[in-house]
Amino acid sequence: MIEFKNATFTYPETEKPVFENLTLTLPDGIVSCIGQNGTGKSTLLLLASGRLLPDTGDVFIDGVDTKTFKTEEDRAKYAAYIYQNMEFETEEPIGDLLTYVFENGFHTTKDLIFVDQLVEVFELENFLSKKTQQLSKGELQRTILAFSLLYGSTNIFMDEPIFALEDYQKKQALEFLTSYAKKDSYSLYYSLHELDLSEKYSETIVLFSKKTEPRVGPAKELFQKEIIEEAYEVPFDMLKKRESLFRDSLIQLDTMRQKEAPPEEEQPEDYV
Repeated sequence: MIEFKNATFTYPETEKPVFENLTLTLPDGIVSCIGQNGTGKSTLLLLASGRLLPDTGDVFIDGVDTKTFKTEEDRAKYAAYIYQNMEFETEEPIGDLLTYVFENGFHTTKDLIFVDQLVEVFELENFLSKKTQQLSKGELQRTILAFSLLYGSTNIFMDEPIFALEDYQKKQALEFLTSYAKKDSYSLYYSLHELDLSEKYSETIVLFSKKTEPRVGPAKELFQKEIIEEAYEVPFDMLKKRESLFRDSLIQLDTMRQKEAPPEEEQPEDYV
């Protein structure tokens, strides 16, 4: 459970707080954040996971004040975080890293069958010998999802973690993530631009609006056409089209990045 108690947060380069004296409780389970861009979804997830600290007030993860975390390991035990457009370079191949993360994470049972299961679910078989900087955006997103589960944090926070995946891969990933969370009592807090997926796979919704503070409630209660249209300030059908255009633009940007990268055979030896 995540608790915000009179939390105020302002980015240094701005004057207006993103949240001011926010008091809010996010329950355990599977929780999705939906709403217009610029309403604070990413900021809420960063605060909830301890990646950002409030200027005033407090944020608690499972009863622990995020200000009290002394090390990254202290924080990671409670919260794994997947950033939007997350990229990093590694020296070791993916296959070795998967095992390393699992063996050095917080799982009490270290059965390597779990690693094999994630390799199959997220379709990692064909690039286990590659390094992260050699992967496409979709491959990297699937790998990072596997890392987050192997680490064993009690809460997993995800900011647009599947936009570069094929449609069937998105559903496959969410099916596994949500069933895993329910079976092993982990909590997922995430944001997606695909409203249909948020509706299908969420137990609780955090609905963001430019006019009011975030609203928390059961997905079946808040995911009503009239409520969604009021929060997004556009007709529901138009919203669906806008979401599709946004996803297409993200994928197009990643495709351009891949084309601009030098071919693997032409890369200098120190590239990796």
